[in-house]
Amino acid sequence: MKKFELKESIKVPRILIDYTKGEIQLTGRSTINNTQEFYPRIIELFQLYVDKPQPKTNVLIDLEYYNKESAHYLFQIIKLLSSLNEENKSETRIFWHFDPDDYGIIGDINKLKTELNCNITAIEYELA
Repeated sequence: MKKFELKESIKVPRILIDYTKGEIQLTGRSTINNTQEFYPRIIELFQLYVDKPQPKTNVLIDLEYYNKESAHYLFQIIKLLSSLNEENKSETRIFWHFDPDDYGIIGDINKLKTELNCNITAIEYELA
């Protein structure tokens, strides 16, 4: 597989995994009620990338909102991608765009940095 792309909808984020370029994106919103049916398959697709990564991996996260259930799986995905750096499989850079007034997302970014010891570059939206 060269690329997986799931188009964004009202409850589902856009997910892009470009297996040949090492580009990964999660954007939009994730307010899915049946996360246990949706995200395990998505994690399998991320695992395919982790098994055969590119030398450099760039991850863009730009989720304006996600619910608690989605956060659980989002953390699993980030943990999986962070393992690429730890195991020296790929130079992985994670860029997370966020609203500076969203203390929930700021807290999640800090939790991931601390608990997973992963390098996340947090980028504030420029508010007008």
